[in-house]
Amino acid sequence: MNEPVDHPVNWLAASTRPYAKNAYLIVFLMVFLCGVVTCLALYHEEKQHILADERIAGEQFVTQLKDALNSYGKEIVSLSVMLQAIDEPLTYQVFKRASEQYESTEKNASLRLFFSQYVPAYHRNDYLEQQRSLVGQSGFTITPAGERAEYLPLTFGYPFLSHPGFDTLSDEAVNLAGLKRLRTQKSLEMSPPLSSTVDGKVQSLDKFALRYPVYLPLDNLNGRITDERGFYGVVGVVFDVSGLKAQLATQSERNFSYRLAEVTHDPQHPVWFADSSQHDNIHPNHEIYWRPGTYHSQVVHFAGCNWRVDTRYSATLISMVNWGLILSAFIVFSVLAVLLSAYVRMLSNAYNQTLRLAKDQIEVDELTGLFSRYKIQRELDEAIEDCQQKNFKLATFFLDLDCFKTINDAFGHETGDKLLIKVAQRLKSVFPDEAIIGRLGGDEFLVLLALREHEKSIYLEGLCREVILQISQSYFIDGRTLNIGCSIGVALHPNYGLNAETLVKNADMAMYEAKTAGRGTYYFYDEEMGARLSRNVRIETRLRQALQEDVLQLYFQPKVDLKTQKCVGLEALLRWDDSELGRVSPAEFIPVAEQTGIILTLGEWVIERACKHIVEWREEGVQVPPVAVNCSAAQLKRPNFLSHILSLLDKYKVDPSMLEIEVTESMLIEDAESCAELLRQVSQLGMKLAIDDFGTGYSSLSYLKDLPFDYVKIDQVFIHDIMEDNDHDVLTRAIINLSHELNLKVIAEGITRPDQLERLKGYGCDVGQGYLFSEALGANSMASDPMIMALCEQSRSASHQDKD
Repeated sequence: MNEPVDHPVNWLAASTRPYAKNAYLIVFLMVFLCGVVTCLALYHEEKQHILADERIAGEQFVTQLKDALNSYGKEIVSLSVMLQAIDEPLTYQVFKRASEQYESTEKNASLRLFFSQYVPAYHRNDYLEQQRSLVGQSGFTITPAGERAEYLPLTFGYPFLSHPGFDTLSDEAVNLAGLKRLRTQKSLEMSPPLSSTVDGKVQSLDKFALRYPVYLPLDNLNGRITDERGFYGVVGVVFDVSGLKAQLATQSERNFSYRLAEVTHDPQHPVWFADSSQHDNIHPNHEIYWRPGTYHSQVVHFAGCNWRVDTRYSATLISMVNWGLILSAFIVFSVLAVLLSAYVRMLSNAYNQTLRLAKDQIEVDELTGLFSRYKIQRELDEAIEDCQQKNFKLATFFLDLDCFKTINDAFGHETGDKLLIKVAQRLKSVFPDEAIIGRLGGDEFLVLLALREHEKSIYLEGLCREVILQISQSYFIDGRTLNIGCSIGVALHPNYGLNAETLVKNADMAMYEAKTAGRGTYYFYDEEMGARLSRNVRIETRLRQALQEDVLQLYFQPKVDLKTQKCVGLEALLRWDDSELGRVSPAEFIPVAEQTGIILTLGEWVIERACKHIVEWREEGVQVPPVAVNCSAAQLKRPNFLSHILSLLDKYKVDPSMLEIEVTESMLIEDAESCAELLRQVSQLGMKLAIDDFGTGYSSLSYLKDLPFDYVKIDQVFIHDIMEDNDHDVLTRAIINLSHELNLKVIAEGITRPDQLERLKGYGCDVGQGYLFSEALGANSMASDPMIMALCEQSRSASHQDKD
């Protein structure tokens, strides 16, 4: 055995040497760049934080604006309700008293309340006469002049009224369409910005009128004039922007600016009416201060109008950044870069030593001293290339220790590690010197051995046997004597693998076959194994699909009383015809189902389908005997096995006596204690129990004595040769006699010839099953089967006799 030799990792050293020489400069640059990146990140974070604060301040401002407008609207609605509650024609004194309670007049001294009364044409003169007497102005009239069907003049105002008598329904009125919409929809309506005039000159667009209709009940007018729907007039408030801004007190440490525009009719051309960054009320187009990207914009919807609100901090972004934090980070990283580069330079002398230590850890397994997983895989690649050049074969051995986990769990990982060391030593001693040995991890080892022309496969078989023999010898560790075995899988290059990955995979599969065969043995990978494993994978895939598509079928083979020749039971047999694989035998797909866990779903499907067929036969009037189903070890180990059967019996209303459970001896061997308790519970429900394939396993008489079995089924292997093989004949007779002594009935499987039947009847066998009586029948064939027909006829005869 060759010890691991020193192969310096020259490619690693050569590739890193120029960089190691200037490593301190690289470190300095990297740390310095990290400092620059950190400073940029801090600046970005500061920027995002400022922008977030600016956005929040803008949202708070918009909330305040909405609250102020909503307060106007609520109080106008309240004033309208108050005017509706008055039972007499409205006078100025009444309107004044109601207006004095308007809360917002305390917050905004510039507010003016007004009332426009509805006046139909026929009531115009009465209205004018009434107003002239109430107001005391003999010249009061409705303007502009002209005959109209109806009028809505400004009637009362508080604290004063501008343009008394102005008809808001005239063509000269502002927002006439909004007023008409207000009258029909009974909702708040706000006008576009209105201009202020001083000495007849337009000063600014700084006023708004918020209006709400007043409707009176038609059955309680008391002399008041309304239209046909009860429209009495419009109550409203006129407020200016300066009064509104007094209520928008922003609380921000930084200077905050905003501007407002009306965008209801043309969002692309806003009408600006407020700008806090200017002293003038009408804001000019300041392209620099309010350039795109420097502010946050929102739209406020209120009373049929849309206001655009732009907000921003007055100071520039650069002036608000915390430069002290950013510069501190830059200084810290610069100092750190200098210190680290100096430290790296001090460590440069230890670089080569560290590299050598890293190489040893990569290539040598620290525990056993064998090649590591990394190294053995590199050696395998090189060995394949060398064998291809020399036309040699390469044997790849995959070794796995048997039951190593048990020793680890029982005595601890320290004992397990010491055992692995001793196993590695024995591997070195038993394999030839030219063999390459490595540890893949855990308790798995990989051995490579090139075969010369004169060395045949028989040499490898002898080597495998010798390895298993040596590994299986006792080990004395920490005062304990430990025993362990191993399983070996072998794959040959180039026959069964042209590359390292394929060789290791095939050797691993061969080792798994050795484990399956009982451990402590070896197995050579061949084409048959590959084809079998490939077919098993295909069977697994198609079987899962068959369960989903419900293409499996249950057939039923009669069990016949050998004395009366009557059918006394049925055994459910699974049949599978696949569109791709053809007919697949249960002997082939059941083991695959057990290995992959599909057997659980498959077993539940069989029991439920058997219950469904029993119900269908009962509905068709077909009398059938109890149906026996086979249960796997995996099914019986499930804690919900019994509850699942009970739920199916309850779901399909099937009597428990109509089901029989067959279990194999292997289940009893694996977990006899828990299995016994489960079988007792099943028996207490009224289901018959049978031990299947008795005599083919590690048959124990205690199973028959201690467990509540009703039947013993003799495997068809004995029945097939009962006439030709004296040993099978003697064993069959002994099983029948023993079972009868224990009050158990015996079922013989696989009866195909009359002479077999006569021999079994002579031995006193109770029940027979096989092609001599009947093949397995489909579920739809029960009504036409002679045995089932005879059973039904017998049942009907017994029923008639009971009635008589």
